[in-house]
Amino acid sequence: MLEKKSTRVRKEEIIQAALEVVGKNGVRALTIAAIAASAGMSEANIYRHFSGKDDIYSAVAEFIGSSVMSNASAIAGGSRKPLEKLETIYFSHVALIIEHPGIPRFVFSDDIHLGQRNLADTLALRIGNYIETITGVIAAGIAEGDLKPGLSPRETALTLLGMIQFTTLRWTISNASFEIRPEAEKLWQNFLILIR
Repeated sequence: MLEKKSTRVRKEEIIQAALEVVGKNGVRALTIAAIAASAGMSEANIYRHFSGKDDIYSAVAEFIGSSVMSNASAIAGGSRKPLEKLETIYFSHVALIIEHPGIPRFVFSDDIHLGQRNLADTLALRIGNYIETITGVIAAGIAEGDLKPGLSPRETALTLLGMIQFTTLRWTISNASFEIRPEAEKLWQNFLILIR
């Protein structure tokens, strides 16, 4: 007999299945039936844990926000040098996108921006916090003399995130026709030349 899984584990499986559906077919393909098929469970089981699609949208948005922000906050609060922190945050973000291609499809989707305004606002708030975290790391790097003194911390943070987002957008639009990690590494090396 199969071991009964906890509600938390089931919810995580459903969120991962939803991201898998979005990663393969976009937000519009995100139906309870598609999530159930991806998760290998019945639609009734999905409804035991979520009230419907909007509830799943919220859970996916929360997963994205906490995955990116919690990781960045933990790294920023660590004892390493600011430039090491920045590199770890950058490549952790890239690794998360590679692991979950549904994340950029969800975040970039008009179905979310226009059709789920409260989720868009939540994501915008999380992105704002993420920018502030990276800004703080860059400001510390400037103060410690590791980064150019004339850099603007916030604009440098936005440049770093822009490298990730534009590469991810190209990768998503091209249906993952190139490997994102080597591209991210080249951009990072170029970014170092600009900021040191």
